[in-house]
Amino acid sequence: MSIEVPSYRRAADHFSRLTHVTCAKSSLQRLVNQYGGHLVGVQAKEALAMVQVPKPEAEIEWRSTPKPDSECMNISMDGAMVNIIGQGWKEAKTVTISAVTHEFDPQTEEWRARLTRHSYRAGLWPVADFANQQWAEACRRGVERAAYLSSVNDGAAWIWNVVGTCYGRCVEILDWWHAVERLWSIAQHRFGAESADATVWVALQKKLLAESNLRQVMRNIRQLYPHHSLPETVHKAIGYLFHNRHRMYYQHYRQAGYPIGSGSVESACKLVVQSRLKQAGMRWLDSSAQAILALRSFLLSDRWSTATAMLGLS
Repeated sequence: MSIEVPSYRRAADHFSRLTHVTCAKSSLQRLVNQYGGHLVGVQAKEALAMVQVPKPEAEIEWRSTPKPDSECMNISMDGAMVNIIGQGWKEAKTVTISAVTHEFDPQTEEWRARLTRHSYRAGLWPVADFANQQWAEACRRGVERAAYLSSVNDGAAWIWNVVGTCYGRCVEILDWWHAVERLWSIAQHRFGAESADATVWVALQKKLLAESNLRQVMRNIRQLYPHHSLPETVHKAIGYLFHNRHRMYYQHYRQAGYPIGSGSVESACKLVVQSRLKQAGMRWLDSSAQAILALRSFLLSDRWSTATAMLGLS
């Protein structure tokens, strides 16, 4: 209960009301740290085993590669900040592995990609450790055997470094709404936040982006400032779009059946991390936060029975 309810005290109160058995807040916290800490260790061993080179004298055991949930699988990554005692704000990195299915949209008369059957892994790891952790989760989901693989993310360099290292044949896609957000920042700087001209201008650029015509979008941005140096806000937005230009062929992605939005992992950051660890005034020990994240990753990935078996509770 304390894994879902965003307060040990409230979780203890709920438990007492439901069972009529007194439960102290400190007891729940101790159990979470104990069981969650055990799962943290299990995840660490699993991640290490996936990347560790076997010793020459060791007998090699070939691991099984499970069948993926769909022909096309998607991997998305993101981070959310958690307040850690003695360290300040620290990034909890999250990966979401999803099956890609398709549904017909009668309004546009097109098939749209839909992300389903999500699983998560989250933790306060440095990027190198996170790379191993997300790879372990991807292999558990059968990503290696997927016929097609996509990764939709924002423009963070650390994310694309992980994707490039682990998934060579992956189709890299910049999240549509992060691209549109940059267009809005340019338009609002030029026309004003509440301007109708900004709305019209962004609508035109979105149409061009949807048609994979980024070159014309860049020309239109430059035409907003024909005789002036670019303001810093606009310069950063252009840099963001330019550096991700090879991930913005949205028309081709839609036609090929790939997703273009990373809402699954942004929702995951809120669902797995923020809804439990980022309530008002919360500060965490590093180990306690990691224990909660491990437990929530299992629970929200519909793997609670697996977790209880690992903990000897089943």
